[in-house]
Amino acid sequence: MTPTGASAPGKALLCGEYAVLEGAPAVVAAVDRRVRVTWKDELVAMSPEVEAALRLAEAELGPVHRSLKVDANELHRERIKLGLGSSAAAAAAAAGAVFASHGRDLNDRETLQRLFACAFDGHASIAPQGSGVDVAASTFGGFLRFEREGDRVVTRTLAAPDELHIRLIWTGQAARTSELLRKVKELQRNDPGRYDASMERLVDLSTRFASAFELGDALSVVAEAAAYCAGMGALGDAAGAPILEDRLRRAAELAAEYSGSAKPCGAGGGDVAIAFFVEPKAAKSFELACKDEGLHPIHVSWGASGVQAC
Repeated sequence: MTPTGASAPGKALLCGEYAVLEGAPAVVAAVDRRVRVTWKDELVAMSPEVEAALRLAEAELGPVHRSLKVDANELHRERIKLGLGSSAAAAAAAAGAVFASHGRDLNDRETLQRLFACAFDGHASIAPQGSGVDVAASTFGGFLRFEREGDRVVTRTLAAPDELHIRLIWTGQAARTSELLRKVKELQRNDPGRYDASMERLVDLSTRFASAFELGDALSVVAEAAAYCAGMGALGDAAGAPILEDRLRRAAELAAEYSGSAKPCGAGGGDVAIAFFVEPKAAKSFELACKDEGLHPIHVSWGASGVQAC
């Protein structure tokens, strides 16, 4: 059967925000809310990242001479982006649709690496300030350790610690990632000493989180996430950027009340918080407490499959 399109999962960044741009390891998970793209014979307006990934994949394999219609509704709530990487998932799905149309097996690792390169470069041509960690999660799926070594990307598949319970909370407010990154870049230019101190702390904490996660040490994951949240808040204070804004700060406070931790899931400023617990009852109580304060649990399955033909 000829594929009619492709889908790719959204992502949740467990740890590594900002520090990943300095070469630190990030830990990211694919979630089972997917972006779907469908081939259309008629001309369809496409977002810039979809068109860029599509053209690069066509340059790699040959033209398809069709347009792609994108459905990203699962990564929105009340028409607001949840902050789960919808544009990266759309780029990965677009490249996947081209590869599938040319008969390539999307379960083949070499094929996925070529597909990732098209999606990564296409997305970066539109959003050059990003690390590409979201594109990696949408392409490969599962849990990943992600690092940038210059222009080279290194990913490694991880397994989540058995005792770790992860929850996502939507703040109800979309974040402007580009504005937060702009302020952090201004800090780097205007006060490099303070920037370096903030980033050194995040790089160290991100490395410790990744090691604890890979070793299956759930208690240390919870502790390192709490420290990372504080580090993100300190970076925001230094840059004059609302990285740890009030809703995210409150989510962190509530998680601590139930012997867990929570931090911004992404650049901060809104979007979603991610929380970690070792007791399932505590995770459930945290979700109920969030609801009482107007914060919205997002129910997902973790470690979803990567890009797929459909």
